[in-house]
Amino acid sequence: MNKQTSFSVEIKDMIRRNRSIKVLLADGDLAWQQRLAMLLESEPDIYLSNIVSTKEEAIRASVQLDVDVMILEMILNSPKRDGLDAAAEILRNKELPIIVLSSIHDPEVMVDAVVAGAVNYITKSNYMDIPVAIREAHRRQSSLHADVATIIRNEIELIKRKELHCMLTPTEKEILQLIGLGYRQTIIRELLGITSNTLKSHVRHITRKFDTRSIREAAEKAKRRGLYDQHYAT
Repeated sequence: MNKQTSFSVEIKDMIRRNRSIKVLLADGDLAWQQRLAMLLESEPDIYLSNIVSTKEEAIRASVQLDVDVMILEMILNSPKRDGLDAAAEILRNKELPIIVLSSIHDPEVMVDAVVAGAVNYITKSNYMDIPVAIREAHRRQSSLHADVATIIRNEIELIKRKELHCMLTPTEKEILQLIGLGYRQTIIRELLGITSNTLKSHVRHITRKFDTRSIREAAEKAKRRGLYDQHYAT
């Protein structure tokens, strides 16, 4: 290749880099680095800026490089989920869309990734969908990949229900369930064998916990959150 051809290639590469979505890839597996590089480099609107292998390199590159989206493996260079640690630290210092790419299918891990700030979670069996996810993330219109969306939503709903049950006492749950079934407070007092003042005290606590103006509003909110599901009934 002569100097003129080399210069022309460099110019074309610079133009493509400036017009494309710049991506940082963090994955400790060399085979996956190569596979993903081939995939991304075949996309005309995506430019693979750099590839790193460790948590430390991922954090440093995210700060030093001008990148638009990051692809981050859950496990980089340790048996622990150090990719999540990297994501948390990066997002504390920079607003950067992070897509987690991993072979882990554990619902709890998926939720941890989203809670840590990842905009998407894609399993490696669906890695061919990465370019679409990158474009969505760059437009700030990212949606969870269909492969994991239902799993993550169900897991988050389960967590919310558990939190709801932990924040209520057994009597408060009974009151909310009875209110939800349409019972008046006079009947509830008789069914639970409590005084009017005791019931009023419970109602105050419940409305405060749900941040509502009335006990019926709290009961509706509890129902929407799954309080009355048979699996959780007490």
